[in-house]
Amino acid sequence: KAKEGEVYTPREVIQLLVEILDPKPGESVYDPASASNGMLIISHKHVKDTYGKKEAEKLFLYGQEVNQKTRALGTMNLYIHDIKNAQIAAGDTLLYPKFREEDGLKKFDVVIANPPWNQDGYPEETLKKGDFWKKRFDYGFVTKQSADWAWIQHMISSAKNDTGRVGVVIDNGALLRGGKEKKIRTGIINADLVECVILLPEKLFYNTTAHGAIIILNKNKVSERKNKVLFINASDEFKKHLEVRKLNALPKKSTDKILCSYRDFN
Repeated sequence: KAKEGEVYTPREVIQLLVEILDPKPGESVYDPASASNGMLIISHKHVKDTYGKKEAEKLFLYGQEVNQKTRALGTMNLYIHDIKNAQIAAGDTLLYPKFREEDGLKKFDVVIANPPWNQDGYPEETLKKGDFWKKRFDYGFVTKQSADWAWIQHMISSAKNDTGRVGVVIDNGALLRGGKEKKIRTGIINADLVECVILLPEKLFYNTTAHGAIIILNKNKVSERKNKVLFINASDEFKKHLEVRKLNALPKKSTDKILCSYRDFN
């Protein structure tokens, strides 16, 4: 159903994102648009598969979701997967982020999300009514038509300065649009935060035929990657979805290839 696209990210895309960000025992993972909590569940599974069940219990999971019904489904999803060490808050993340410490945002090791693409209704005057806006939107304000770069800035602000890695799935139009978005992109690139951009195949998502993109940002790049950005064009790396006729899927051999390209980048 088209409606499912609001809350569902293809599992293989989440898996790729989690393997790139590589959460570890003792770290914290935060999804500011958590929906069904797929990002958090697969992060937990990644740690469990890599380090064992006991170590996975040392991973701290946080999420926030504005839709109460979706939040309830997401909470149920955590219980089904026997994950108890997660905190899921309710509320509009762009205006009222719930995870705080002292006089600002709580900071996390890994920030991961597929926020609503091209969400409207968050121009400068609206965002300035929210909490901590001076600390979150350093690079500029978005237009009323698309909050893509407001989400990305919130995610950057929520990442720790020493270990913070950010992974976002977004409409590829966010890479190309001019005006206010171009100004924000320029500032973030000049700050050397963007590590990798991956163009995904079309028709991967339920509610749009558009190419999605993954943007990986890193607060503390290794020296070999400083002042560099890796671009991976995976737009042709697809096969037909086995169950849904109009959709494509990202096969494992393709995600492995993308992962190798990212890990070998220097």
